[in-house]
Amino acid sequence: MPVIKRIITNTAGFQPVLVEFENGKIQPGEEKNLESGIYEEKSGTKIVGITTNKMLYTGPLKEDDLYNNFLLIHNKKKDKIEMVQIDCCIATPKLNKPSNIIQSTPLLSREMNVSELQKQFGSKKSKRVTEQRERLTMNIETVKEQLEKTVTGIKLDESATEVTENDSIYRPKINRDASTRDGIYNLEDLVPGYILDTLAPEAGQIMTTGNMQPYNFGPFVSNSISRILMNDASEEIQIRRITIFLYINYLIKFMATPMKNITKKFIVCDKSPDVNSHILDTFSVNSQNSRTRPLHMKDKAVCYTLVLAAIAMEYEVNVEQLSKDLKIGVKKTLEVSRILAFNASKDKHIVQLKLPLPAPVTFSSKRKRL
Repeated sequence: MPVIKRIITNTAGFQPVLVEFENGKIQPGEEKNLESGIYEEKSGTKIVGITTNKMLYTGPLKEDDLYNNFLLIHNKKKDKIEMVQIDCCIATPKLNKPSNIIQSTPLLSREMNVSELQKQFGSKKSKRVTEQRERLTMNIETVKEQLEKTVTGIKLDESATEVTENDSIYRPKINRDASTRDGIYNLEDLVPGYILDTLAPEAGQIMTTGNMQPYNFGPFVSNSISRILMNDASEEIQIRRITIFLYINYLIKFMATPMKNITKKFIVCDKSPDVNSHILDTFSVNSQNSRTRPLHMKDKAVCYTLVLAAIAMEYEVNVEQLSKDLKIGVKKTLEVSRILAFNASKDKHIVQLKLPLPAPVTFSSKRKRL
């Protein structure tokens, strides 16, 4: 026969409570979803409160001075028994509406159950905090409706944040009122004619000999000059177009040069001091000890190269070859060409500048822009 080894009693404070649910039993694993507490009313009655995800159960502790309740715990391995003094409680569901009213009763949420317990059995402070929290609880849908009504009549002036094409200091100035393609962009706004004229001797030599090896052109410049030489245009037009691509070549060379190599004595074009000064002044910033080339200058160089190439190549540019020379992605070049009012052609690698021009791409002043 097992031997009672220990009897555990608790004369002060609370002790374990054996709870019996009036309308059922706890399913295995359901105990993890329960929260419980023992509350004491002003009259001294102790109330057990138990909440589930859907229901609140309450019940008074059964206390009797004439006898004590014990729970026997039997250790079968050691054949020992412990007796633990407990209280008992029958928990009944607490409904929002009186039970004599026959209608469906909505189930309380866990938060509402806890609030109900706090208001009935909590301290003065907890009651006050609970009531304040309930007063501050707002209906989200009501607030949304009020906000919608408030903002319905408000109209934003988007023109105040719009940035027009010609406000940019990096994109060449565009004339959207032009009646011909050669009026869309003015070559003089990009590179003055007298600067390009200083490259005419080199252009004449290339046109006469057809030899481009000494210049170490990239694929884009080399192929473009070859097409110019095969064109039936006049000698004057061919010279001008070749000088444009010579300028583009020096610009690409400058943008490909690491910034640490660009000192005050750096020379990007040894054939023409005017071209050298124009590129350095237009695509870099002169500081006290050296020159700097901010990141936005690369975007500016791409814009100028696209427009200059279009002017020299009858307003068509091969963006795939240009991207290789500039060492940037084709997607980036296509994006810039769209901003500059170029149109896509049947060949996905070629963009065109033609009339009518597409709608301008506007930018918010808060966004990064070219």
